[in-house]
Amino acid sequence: MIEMLTDNHFERIMGLFDRATKSIKIISPFLTESMAEKLCNAKARGIDCSFITRLYVQDLAHKANTADGLERMIDSGIAVYAVKGLHTKLYLFDDTEAIVGSANFTYSGLNVNLELSLLLSEEERIADLNGYFSKLHEQIVASGDGIISPEMLKESRELCEHLYKGNKSVSITTRSIKMYGADLGKNPINAEKELKSCEGESDPIFDMMRENEVIEQINYDHSIWLKFDGEAESRIGGDQEFPLVRVELNGKKVYVQNYPKRPGMVKDGDEVYLAAITTDKAGKNQPVIVGRGYLRGFKDTNRVDESWEEENTWMDRYPWFCVMDDCEILDTSVENGIPLDSVCMALGSDTYLVSFGRKEDIPTVARKHYQKAHLRLSGNAKAFIDKRFDELKKQYGVKTITSEKEE
Repeated sequence: MIEMLTDNHFERIMGLFDRATKSIKIISPFLTESMAEKLCNAKARGIDCSFITRLYVQDLAHKANTADGLERMIDSGIAVYAVKGLHTKLYLFDDTEAIVGSANFTYSGLNVNLELSLLLSEEERIADLNGYFSKLHEQIVASGDGIISPEMLKESRELCEHLYKGNKSVSITTRSIKMYGADLGKNPINAEKELKSCEGESDPIFDMMRENEVIEQINYDHSIWLKFDGEAESRIGGDQEFPLVRVELNGKKVYVQNYPKRPGMVKDGDEVYLAAITTDKAGKNQPVIVGRGYLRGFKDTNRVDESWEEENTWMDRYPWFCVMDDCEILDTSVENGIPLDSVCMALGSDTYLVSFGRKEDIPTVARKHYQKAHLRLSGNAKAFIDKRFDELKKQYGVKTITSEKEE
């Protein structure tokens, strides 16, 4: 049976994901993290998964592909490969069903764009498509350059970050023409010519929707704070654990977060994510999120006691405080937490409540935390951070801290 797919790509492909029991093999130049998650979930069900894509820094910069999604696949045990000059889109399920057409493995490709594909079920041609995949896989492995490694992703992220610094748009530069993967074409690929030839493949509809798409904001009836701990002049060592401050308040042992100015907007039950001013695993100076919990509302009496300053001399510069409740701190060194730039790169201006929906460029977003003790996060950022924090919690465990309650 052959079925034509137009506006029902997502529905059909998700149905095939649900029915698959043995293998899922996908070829797609572009990828979004939400789709990567679908493949990771299939792998968790015991299905053998393979993914072939292309890894261009310019694609990452334009968010047509995602290093985070590829990394999640690799961490899940999925075989992930890169091919230069790749334009094929192919989906194979259990060697019995296949989709071939124009749709990339992206949210827009399966839900938004104008795409046309064919769904084949129990057709002789499926064997030919599986043969195509197998041959391509063999060539990639034989080349020695096609397996995507953590080192590739690290370098591509660093190059991508350089592109954003001071630039609101990304043009072809010596950094952006960097391409990874197997070169299987008849002639060696010239990177600059390849990128210029496939500029249109990013799809004007995809670009338009990416620029104009209204992201649904996740709202809460309380504030969600990102609290910074440490100073640029005296950073917390990356190999150190997050420092916790416990003091005696009205006869009770409590954990506190300190502020240089009165945090009058903090209310009872507000959530807080704790970020250490430190150096990440890549050696970059930036805040790294290592904890989460809740705050008690600020009171006018929440001023540092003189006895506290005897053990914590820095409190004279941070004389105001809020009490923390039910907090989880990653049981590892701070460098293993969630780098703030990974959140900003994924969500852009939607990271913070004050800039949600403004489509600000990455450098503008990244500067928002400078000279700040705390900032309000969006509900979308909370969801993004929680997901990664839960993964790190499984890997490292957490220390749970709770302040004593007043009677």
